[in-house]
Amino acid sequence: MLNYILFSEIDFSKLKLSREYAEWLKVRLDESCGQIELGSVSASICIQGVLSELLLFGKCKTDWLGILNCYLEDEKRMPLAYSSEYGQKLYKFNHWKQTTIQAIHAHWWIKKQSGIGQEGLTCYEDLVEEFIQPNGWIYNPEVSNTGISTRMKSELTMSVAMGLEVLGDKRLTEKLKKSFEATLCSMPFTGYLGAEYFRLRALRIIDSMELTPAQIKEVLETCRAGEGYCDFSIESKVDDYMGTAKRTSRDKATHSAISGLHAKYIAEFLGEAGESTILKLKEFGLHLKKNPFDMPAFRMRDIDIPFGEDVTPFEIMAASYLISGADE
Repeated sequence: MLNYILFSEIDFSKLKLSREYAEWLKVRLDESCGQIELGSVSASICIQGVLSELLLFGKCKTDWLGILNCYLEDEKRMPLAYSSEYGQKLYKFNHWKQTTIQAIHAHWWIKKQSGIGQEGLTCYEDLVEEFIQPNGWIYNPEVSNTGISTRMKSELTMSVAMGLEVLGDKRLTEKLKKSFEATLCSMPFTGYLGAEYFRLRALRIIDSMELTPAQIKEVLETCRAGEGYCDFSIESKVDDYMGTAKRTSRDKATHSAISGLHAKYIAEFLGEAGESTILKLKEFGLHLKKNPFDMPAFRMRDIDIPFGEDVTPFEIMAASYLISGADE
């Protein structure tokens, strides 16, 4: 089964693209490859490129391993999140040369899909172990020394889920599993769809899903937005740094296909209690079938500039899965 941790265990080898989505992905892939020729690339772009080519052609046509080795490793062969050229384009961001858990996972995942054996992946397991902090979370403190209380909750749980996936069964001793259980349980219920999705993924990896917060069903009720689901509830969102909803009260919730798949994963875990969400996602899939590019970018407060992209390869892939589910 070919899947990627951002999604709810989609088997990409069986996912079919509509004509509109296939054409969009081809254009985006050509654009990305054009930028890569100029040395501008990130680990995320490589992941999206691999998945796009597998979906479009059934195999990789681009030398993604060569791209990783050429642009996304430093002089010590440490995996990087951004190439030098890409980093220089980031607005007032001089610390582009960084090894994050996301970068480690991206290198590990691409090399694993490329057929590299376990011996060639051991270095990534070593790095993850090195970045397990005394507080139990997994991150590189040299990249960011932000306190746990003000870190994005989705970032924390995603990093743990990615780290656990890289470590695998052989490295996950009972002592480590108990430590991660304690860490994941120490975080109160977040109310964020992504954060709870990655917490659930992490708990599944260590066979401890019974420790899932009892309130998890609430996230499916509060995060409904537009035709589907948003990562958070506008009404309940507060800014961790300011400790108030003042700065976020005018944010506009928008549905996301990726959030829809996070909701699906949680709903399937809940069984009968998640049936209404499964029905809602079928409706969302039908909506996307009629309106394939209804993927609005998130907008902050009264600022007219979108916060990030609207349509991305990841959103296209998630939407394709929702549409296929609606047709069943």
